[in-house]
Amino acid sequence: MAAIDKALEFLKTSGSINYAATAKKFECDETTLRRRHQGKQRARRDADSLYKSRLSKQQEQDLVTYIRKLSLRGIPPTLSMIRNFAQDIAKIEVGKNWPYSFVQRHRNEIDCTWFDGFDIVRRRADNASRYRAYFNLIREKIDKYDILPQNTYNMDEKGFLLGVINRTKRVFDVNAKRQGKLLGASQDGNRSWITFLACICQDMTSLPPFLIYQGKPGQVQDTWLTDFDPEHQSAFFSTSETGWTSHELGKEWLIGVFDRFTKAKARNGRDYRLLITDGHSSHINMDFLDWCDAHRIIVAVFPPHSTHRLQPLDVSLFGPLSTAYTNRLVQWTSKTQGLTGLSKREFWVLFWGALEASFTPENIASGWRRTGLKPFDPDVVLSQVSKNTDDDSDVGIGLDDSIALQEPTARELRRLVDHVVKQSSVSSDTGARKLKRTLESLQAEVELLRHENQGLRETIIREKQRRQRGKALKDYIFDRVDPNSAQVFSPQKIAQARQKKIEMEAQKEEEVLQKRTEKALRQKRVEEQKQLVLERKRQREEKRERKRREKETKQLEREANRQLRIEMKKQNQRSIQPKHQARQNGSDGLEENGGIQDEIIVVLPTVTQPPVLFKPPNEALSTPNTKASTTPSHKTRPKSRDASR
Repeated sequence: MAAIDKALEFLKTSGSINYAATAKKFECDETTLRRRHQGKQRARRDADSLYKSRLSKQQEQDLVTYIRKLSLRGIPPTLSMIRNFAQDIAKIEVGKNWPYSFVQRHRNEIDCTWFDGFDIVRRRADNASRYRAYFNLIREKIDKYDILPQNTYNMDEKGFLLGVINRTKRVFDVNAKRQGKLLGASQDGNRSWITFLACICQDMTSLPPFLIYQGKPGQVQDTWLTDFDPEHQSAFFSTSETGWTSHELGKEWLIGVFDRFTKAKARNGRDYRLLITDGHSSHINMDFLDWCDAHRIIVAVFPPHSTHRLQPLDVSLFGPLSTAYTNRLVQWTSKTQGLTGLSKREFWVLFWGALEASFTPENIASGWRRTGLKPFDPDVVLSQVSKNTDDDSDVGIGLDDSIALQEPTARELRRLVDHVVKQSSVSSDTGARKLKRTLESLQAEVELLRHENQGLRETIIREKQRRQRGKALKDYIFDRVDPNSAQVFSPQKIAQARQKKIEMEAQKEEEVLQKRTEKALRQKRVEEQKQLVLERKRQREEKRERKRREKETKQLEREANRQLRIEMKKQNQRSIQPKHQARQNGSDGLEENGGIQDEIIVVLPTVTQPPVLFKPPNEALSTPNTKASTTPSHKTRPKSRDASR
């Protein structure tokens, strides 16, 4: 043990502290002893270890725990992400190889390997309650319709790009790779699409393949089937414009393949058959379902985005089929040295060999077993679904310094500090180590949470920006001579485009504001027009009412005048009648004497005017040219019989 270490041990057990005497006793430097004892300086080996590891043991353990949480969420971090985490915690830069060393130090808990992409929607679909409901539904239908394993089927489609090879591990010349002579594994590159409709049964058998080539509908070429042997091979062929299945082809498969090869096992259709498939529109449409219902076929559909867990074909068969096809395609490319292009003529040979190698009874049985359908055991799938459960552990302040307090509260930290102060020097050293690890753990957790929260905030901002419809830069700056030609956007041109974008957006805002102003003015004018129309309508109604009242007044006046004229006429008649009788008598005497007697005729005017006083006969005779006597609307009787003669 070094002299400085002996001196430190002596200070821990001594009752009083005297740095000068202790340094002289153990022959070490007094300043170094003081700084080491006060915690201001580390031992060289501890400093070297800290520099190499960058993080303390507790911080590294917290980082391992954080990686475990991310893995359960389906987002395991990359090596570069781990490096960023460590730099956030340590506040210093770590080397590019530090993540590899970190993984090696904790290889019992974490590891590093290649991962393929996994759709987020599939990750979100991993829900134990949804899967449990699916299994309950399958169990219910099997019991209700007494469906036997030999009548239970799984159907799905798989696409093939004719000449495209999947990712494979190769052995290569290092120098050729370094010199750039080896860019990758050669492949034919033919991207003609061919769809394979597959169907397997729980009795470990499979139906003949149904292949859909890309071509004109209904025109399967004989050259595509040159290597097809109908005596020893069973398959069905069709075509579509895209190479994908369709409503018509889906029903054709249902009638020509599924019903044809499964009807006998269902006692010629008397037993129910269960067909489990995904929700593709080619086999989930009313025409397809109506035909199934009429022929006692129960169709069950997987929950959305769950075929990677629940579909036997996806779990155990399509993967080996793809691998086997790729291997045969690689062998074919190697044999031809890339001199012969791959066409639809060669596809059947490659496909049939891959199908025989992958669609074996063992793989079919594995698919049904791994999806919990045969034997029926939902826990096989449910146990794989991640459950967001955190183990709650009791938090104490014991003197076990191997672990830190988990999620300590302020009260627990105060209790720990008080405990350290009250204990003796030896035990307090243990408590100090526990306090140290706890604080380190808190610091690491805070940094990781800060990093996570920053990422979430950036995600929210990006999500808001993503919802805003973007515009191509060519919308702002493009070739005026030939806008449809290839465009090259240099940094200067991009800057110009961005500036123009800002100007166009400002102009757009001004246009929007102007439109709003114009709209407000239009609404105001419309409102004023409405008020004007209402005012005119009110005036017309007032005028109409005034005319109506005037008309009624005139009508009442005319009625009053008419009544007055009638009364006056009656009075005139009553006053004239005695005189007329007397005149009648006098006229008789005049006739005898040969004299002439004038008659007085009173004519009432038709025009409305004030009443006229009745005049005596003598006064009437003295004024023969009165208005009443000249009224043309009344006939004048002859003055005498002699005049009439």
